[in-house]
Order: sequence, then C-alpha cells, then structure tokens
Amino acid sequence: IRDLLAPEVNAQFDRYMTRLRKERTTSGIMLVQTRSGERRVWEYYNSLRTEGVATPIVRGMARDITEQRRAEVALRASEERYRELFENDKDAIYVHALNGVYTSVNRAAERLSGYSREEILGKHFRDFVSPEYLRQVGESFGKKLRETGETNYEAEIINRNGAHVPVEVSSRLIYEDGVAVGVQGSVRDITERKRAQQALLTYSRRLLEAQEAERGRIARELHDQVGQMLTALKLNLHAIQGTGDAGEARRLIEDNLKMLDEALEQVRDLSVDLRPLLLDDLGLVTALRWFVDHQAQRTGVRVEFTSDSLDPDLRFSSELETACFRIAQEALTNVARHARAKTVTVRLSRNRDYLILLVEDDGVGLHVEALKGQAQANATLGLRGMQERAHAVGGRVKIDSATDRGTQVFVELPIAMPNARPRSPK
Repeated sequence: IRDLLAPEVNAQFDRYMTRLRKERTTSGIMLVQTRSGERRVWEYYNSLRTEGVATPIVRGMARDITEQRRAEVALRASEERYRELFENDKDAIYVHALNGVYTSVNRAAERLSGYSREEILGKHFRDFVSPEYLRQVGESFGKKLRETGETNYEAEIINRNGAHVPVEVSSRLIYEDGVAVGVQGSVRDITERKRAQQALLTYSRRLLEAQEAERGRIARELHDQVGQMLTALKLNLHAIQGTGDAGEARRLIEDNLKMLDEALEQVRDLSVDLRPLLLDDLGLVTALRWFVDHQAQRTGVRVEFTSDSLDPDLRFSSELETACFRIAQEALTNVARHARAKTVTVRLSRNRDYLILLVEDDGVGLHVEALKGQAQANATLGLRGMQERAHAVGGRVKIDSATDRGTQVFVELPIAMPNARPRSPK
C-alpha cells in the first residue's frame, strides 16, 4: 500500500497503521499515484483482523472518487460564481416559491425596497406591489404557470419610505426534475427611463404647440402686415386709375413703392425665420454676419460679430451649419426679448476639431437653473431648444449668467460629426 501512495503523502502511512492497530477499523481518503504518474483520489474502508488467523491481516475496500471530487470542486466554484453574480448584480434578483413567498433576494433588492433581506424573506410579493398593479402582477404569475418561457411586465413597488417606484420585471419558472418549484426573476428600477419618456412626450407636445404658435404668428403677420399693405396698394392703384391729376398719380405711385418696400421687408423677415437662403448659398460665416446686422437693425441693440480667421467660403456639413445658425438665432432672440442689453457680441471660431460659438450680452442676466425648471413646467423652449440642437450634432451648450451681469452662451460643436449628411454641390 505504501508503494501506491503519492510521494508527498507516503510518510502518512505509518500514522495510518498506528491508528488501525489502535482502533481496528479506519476509513478516509488516500492520494495514490498510478503507473503513468497520474494522481488519483481513493476513498477507503479498512479493518484489522486478528482472530482465527496466524498473522494479523487488513481487509478493506477502496473506490476511485477522483472524478466525483473534481465535480464537487467545479460545483463549488460554479456556486461561488453564481453567488457573486447574484449579490453584485445592479438589478434586484429574487426567488420565491410557487405560493409567492420570497426565499432568496440579493443586495440590490434591499437597496431598491429599503427593507433588509431578513425583512423581505418569508413575505409574499403582494406585500411590496402597489395596489393598482396587484391584478396585473397576479395575471402575469398565472400566465407563467400556464406557459413556458420568460414573462416581462412593468409595475410599481412601494418602498420602505412609501414612495412608488416604477420597475420592469422579468421572471421565469424554476424546475427540479421537470417539476416547477418556484420563480426566479429580476427587477429593474426604471424611474429615470419613465422620466425621460415623460420629458420626451412633454417636449414633443410643446414642440407641436410651438410649431402651431409659429404658424399662427406667420399667418397674423401675413394678414396684418403684408395683407394690409397689398390691400392699400390695390386701393391706390384703383385711385390712380380714376384720377386725371398727374401730380396726385405720382404721389400715389410713391406711396405704393414705399408700401412695396415694407411688404418685401416683411416677407424677407418671414423667410429668414423659416430658412435663411444665405445659409444654403454662401455658408455659415456669411449668413451669421448678415443675420447679426439684420437683428441689430430690427432691435436697435448694438451687435458685434467676429469670425476670427475663419474663411467666409469655408463650408461645413448642412446639419452643423443649420444647428449653429439656429442656436445663434435663438440666443439673439432671447437677448432681444429678455436681456434689456445695450451691446451683444457674437464670436464664431474654430478650435481644432470643434466649431465654437460665443454669444455675450451686458443685459440684466438670468437665473439659469430657475429658467430650466420653468422650461419643464411651461412652454418655454428656448434654452432646451438650443441644447437639443447641439446634442443632435454631438455638441454641448453651456450658459453662464448672473443677475445684472449679463449672459454668456458657449456652444461647442464637433466638426467631424457622426452620420453627417454631405453638402450637395451647387
């Protein structure tokens, strides 16, 4: 037997024999080495016989449990990995029996519910579900028992503080020997997702409202301004047709020409609001310079524009030029409506791979966070509109302002935009 033992345990043979002589029976594990040098684990049961024999003998049996031992080690390692994944998962993971009573939960379940593991185990899942969702959860549980596969649904739980938390639940049956014995599932907090969805719905609604308001404004301007001028032109032309006085005819013609100029100016303003042709034809630098001058004339505010060393003929992607122009347009509109500024500076520059737009005024300033809150509650889309336009092209908007210290709008837009649409050649 000593010769069968692996070298590192060979010295244990003497202790084994001492124990056998003393106790007359022994059992345990031995590490043996085969002819090929492979180590195997044997489980043995031996007894010492002295009666009826001339010389004491040892009778015993042994079986090779090497594969069993390897399987046990692998199982423990697998269980440890599962336990680690179970405990460290960001989603709440649970197991409950078919009667709905929880038998296992992870740490994330404690964080989500606010209850300790000990407080959750032994409780029914109904104790944590918001009452208005109990029927839906019960129907999902019944469906799970009737059908195979995973079930997914949204519900609300009530945490320890009494707050309702929207969650997404995914669960499936656990089987032993082909028989369902319980349910395992995961619960994900979708509060932020719900907020984002609600914000998107709210923003979409406000966008439609703003669109309709803009259409109404254009319709009113066409009716009240251009329409009235065209009506006056028609009346003057009829007067010219019926007059025989050359001097009176000249005066009416001069009036008509002035009204035509005013009507054309109104149409140009409406055209710029809808889509400035200069942006498509001559590019961002030229279009912004023209718009800044035009805005200064309309509002009476002194506006300075600089484009550093940017070539006026330099063109960017259509999306980038449109986003930058509209953000500048919105920023200057906000100045005209709210800032009560005397001077505004608009600077367009390039910093390596980014286009930089800076709009500064010396007006009364604003409380940015308060306006953001107001924008979420009401239909004020200016700040969010600028942020959405910048975000759509991979950029960002930073607004720095303080009461009586003016406002600075900093816009950074990547020139190499992902999925940018190339400009059509003219």
